[in-house]
Amino acid sequence: MPKNNTHEILHAIQERRSAREFLDTPVEMAAVRRIVEAGRLAASGANRQPWHFVVADDPVIKRNLRSICEAAERSYYEKAPEELREWFADHSISPSKPFLERAPVLITVFFDPHAPYAIPSVWIAIANMLLQATQEGLYSLPYTPSSAQLGPVLGVPTKYSVAALLPIGHANRPARQPRHPISQVASRNRFEVPFDEG
Repeated sequence: MPKNNTHEILHAIQERRSAREFLDTPVEMAAVRRIVEAGRLAASGANRQPWHFVVADDPVIKRNLRSICEAAERSYYEKAPEELREWFADHSISPSKPFLERAPVLITVFFDPHAPYAIPSVWIAIANMLLQATQEGLYSLPYTPSSAQLGPVLGVPTKYSVAALLPIGHANRPARQPRHPISQVASRNRFEVPFDEG
């Protein structure tokens, strides 16, 4: 690998931000294609590639997806533990999901739950897509709808489940959420033995 590209992926990881408020600026479909390509190329258990990505830019479809998600979210919030509802309130998170309409493009990520290692595989694909969106100068959010049935709206066979919706668009750069230091999350050889580069 050329030396000037050594830290390119780490840089994308450091720059990635989740956004819930998107600008009206259009997104080039060529960039979206590269984002989907990044998901397609992800590693997967037994190389089963258990995913399917539905790209939606039709305003009516996006409105329908938002409506279904919000109905499912209202039901989820009503049953959520008090501690979790307090966390939602502290972070200004509610059942209302306007970003599902406001983002120019939504990528709904489906997966076959019967494939081996399906859940870790599909989340590797989602991580790839989030990083490629960052490389494209775009923002996203790995939104996981609470039991929303999105397949019928998009004509997806019933064997597939929803992993996440990825709104894709331009946004004002959000603040970075705090991350634990490496000393708190990594050890060397044994748990709690400090990790260092020596």
